[in-house]
Amino acid sequence: MVTALVTAVVLPLTTLATTGQAATLTPSAAVLKQSKSYYRTNAGSLASRYGLNYASQTALTRNETTRVYVASNDAQVKKSANLAISYWNQKLGRKVFVTGTKYNHNMTISMTAQNTSADAWWRPAQHQIVLEQADYSQQLGSIRNKMINQSTTTAVNTANQRITAYGHAIAHRANFAHQYNAYRATQINSAQKQIASQKRNIVGQKVDVKARTFKYANIIAHEMGHSLGLKHSANAKDAMAANSSTPNIYNYSKVKSSKNGFNTLDKTDVNRAKLALRVHDAHY
Repeated sequence: MVTALVTAVVLPLTTLATTGQAATLTPSAAVLKQSKSYYRTNAGSLASRYGLNYASQTALTRNETTRVYVASNDAQVKKSANLAISYWNQKLGRKVFVTGTKYNHNMTISMTAQNTSADAWWRPAQHQIVLEQADYSQQLGSIRNKMINQSTTTAVNTANQRITAYGHAIAHRANFAHQYNAYRATQINSAQKQIASQKRNIVGQKVDVKARTFKYANIIAHEMGHSLGLKHSANAKDAMAANSSTPNIYNYSKVKSSKNGFNTLDKTDVNRAKLALRVHDAHY
């Protein structure tokens, strides 16, 4: 039951802060407009300065394109992969990742049951993004609980704000207590109904499944970043941060209304990728 109202327990998605580590730099427009000879000559120093790993670029063809094949029957994984492809292509301004087939691809996205501590990783030698099956399966319950907690917190805070504002507005009235208590009861009842409705919809309308699809779109996009030659970023808000996150997937309203997820690739991610691609191009 929602009480007076109640201070809901919030379980926010935490992002580890990067301490004691220099920020990952963003290549400037000037750095991205150099000649091929410049990139060939300075490949090593550019890798060191901007956190690049050319040895990870095994899935790139000579024209800087990667054909992606999803070796999974899970429709949601395929949707996540397609979103991840669109995230990179949209930000890079061209089709670096395209959909491949079982017999014509440079990169495979597949599941494994190794029960590791990682949710996903890039295997350069195998040209393979691997998703941990156990972690993927367990995400629904975790996402559902965090989404319910966030929905509860939002409903409670909104009701409390309305109750407080109403109390101030009628403080001068002789029948203050009666009106205040009646209004408070109405707000509590409204909050309870909203929370109950969202709990039903999270499961009934598969909002949790949708949220997992969006989450894994970002996870796959992160691994695709490695395939482009990006090391982890020291910037906590970058999609290429080692502990990158997508807080919006726990927001019921945002997930329910979104069609294309939440693209977290920022300028640092994108400019580093552009630079890595230019170095790759300079060597072919």
